[in-house]
Amino acid sequence: MNKILVMIYDGFSMYEISALTSIFAWSPLSNWKIDVVAAKRKIYQTEDGFAVMPQRTFDEVDNIQEYKMLILPGIADYHVVLPDKRNIEFLKRFKIRSRPIIAATSASPILLAKAGLLEDTHFTAGLFESAYVENSFIPKKNLLRKPVVSDNGIVTSSAYFVREFAIVAAHELGINVPDNFFEPLGMDTTEESLVFHDSNH
Repeated sequence: MNKILVMIYDGFSMYEISALTSIFAWSPLSNWKIDVVAAKRKIYQTEDGFAVMPQRTFDEVDNIQEYKMLILPGIADYHVVLPDKRNIEFLKRFKIRSRPIIAATSASPILLAKAGLLEDTHFTAGLFESAYVENSFIPKKNLLRKPVVSDNGIVTSSAYFVREFAIVAAHELGINVPDNFFEPLGMDTTEESLVFHDSNH
């Protein structure tokens, strides 16, 4: 069983990671299990109003190395999430040589920066330029203006490239999805072509 850890917080964006998590659901290597973790066992609201209850708290994750990847979704307002020291202390546990791959999108790389995980790693993020001025702990010298950046086992992206983020992160795990995985396959869109049958009928 391959295990994935998804870290959530108030105002997280489920949409920005759903392409990636759907790859685990439909991968031919379908033995992927996702654990959702947060600072506290409570209901967290997504940015679009869904209510999500984590399966574990940070304290209940005994061994981070049993996971293949840690996923951080985007954050509606990082000013709410960043001051919570529990989030940062949990991420500091990943400052080890043999760690899971980390995939962080949109504003969530700011949490990685606060935890010191981007000090020697190139990254990108979906942050306003004012964030780099206000938060001197972000190593802007390592910032690359690219849709997706993969370096030192950390995959980062801005919010506009959810498909590309998913594909690059999947490749980091050795899941061989094609680069056009989420693109239309040029199928016919006539009414007749949009009638679907299962394999038993």
